[in-house]
Amino acid sequence: MEASGKALLTLESVQDGERVQEIYHGEWFRKARSLYIRYTEADGEIRTLIRYSRGELALTRSGAVKMEQTFVDGQRRRGSYRSAMTAFELETDTTKLSIQGGGAEHDGQGLPALLPFTLEWKYRLLVEERLSGRFHIRLCIQEEHE
Repeated sequence: MEASGKALLTLESVQDGERVQEIYHGEWFRKARSLYIRYTEADGEIRTLIRYSRGELALTRSGAVKMEQTFVDGQRRRGSYRSAMTAFELETDTTKLSIQGGGAEHDGQGLPALLPFTLEWKYRLLVEERLSGRFHIRLCIQEEHE
């Protein structure tokens, strides 16, 4: 399998002990030294793009909500959230960022060359220096069969 194509995405999010699982249809591809995952949320009004390069994950949502978050293990990174109702700056304090499967351990760049693979990250979300929540995210990417 080449390093791109349609994908079935299972997103499991645990926020302060509450678990939510969602399924999306999207696509994945590698470009230069980064891996990209793109999907549209169920309502069709929010598009999500995830870029992973060794040690860093950037998540951008656009549409009805505009949000930018960056995750680097052991670091705090600034981000933002904007909607028709509100806008604020935020920070992510990442305590774990990893990728498993897909031959990532064998390609020299830590990027998967094939499906399936899983991205996992844990972080504290801070808004105006105040803890807003603790998150544990697992994004499982597998081949979508038509």
